[in-house]
Amino acid sequence: MSTMRNSSMLILYRVGAPFGAALARCLVAVAGTRSPTSLGRELAREIGCRLAEAGYTVVAGFARGVDEEAVFGALEAGGRVVAVLPYLFERGGRLNPRVVRLLRVATLRGALASAVAENLVKDNSRVRAWLAMCNRVIVRMASALVVPEARFKPAHWGTRCAVEHALTAGRPVLVFKPLAKSGDVIKAYVYFRQRGAIVIEDVDDVIDIVERQCRHRRKTV
Repeated sequence: MSTMRNSSMLILYRVGAPFGAALARCLVAVAGTRSPTSLGRELAREIGCRLAEAGYTVVAGFARGVDEEAVFGALEAGGRVVAVLPYLFERGGRLNPRVVRLLRVATLRGALASAVAENLVKDNSRVRAWLAMCNRVIVRMASALVVPEARFKPAHWGTRCAVEHALTAGRPVLVFKPLAKSGDVIKAYVYFRQRGAIVIEDVDDVIDIVERQCRHRRKTV
């Protein structure tokens, strides 16, 4: 277990469709707030849809909110998705509810990866460590990270963690200029912009940047 927390060794458990078809495409990560505005929710779903239509695989943590909207947007467009969760089973052997939801609609086009098979611990800090590890897995799989909408939190929150991992790994971070006039949404946008994220105002710009990034990665692999 300690090796998993330190990320020196990582075993991913998979359910759903085989990874092969999804990983054969260029992957694009999507992350954001669990409590999006209505405009943020619509934008996340549009991004997932457009990425799928352009032939990219969407990879996300499948948390409620932005992640979920992007995943279902991609699936509705006939695309492929990879969802990375901290664990597949709740304590007691129940499937994580989000696993159940995704499997219902993504038997052929979706795959889930998990750091551990079952959450057997009652230590929230351990779960937070797994969540952080999932963020690292997501951004390392992807050619770019897209943030449709986020909310600033004083603590080291999930989207911030993903953004920092992506920037450290040399992945472009595309953050949308806020559509909603919400204080914490604007604060998160400013925070990411100051740390080197690329400001985006149109989904077409996302597709253009992702295309260039994927083409560059194919040449260097």
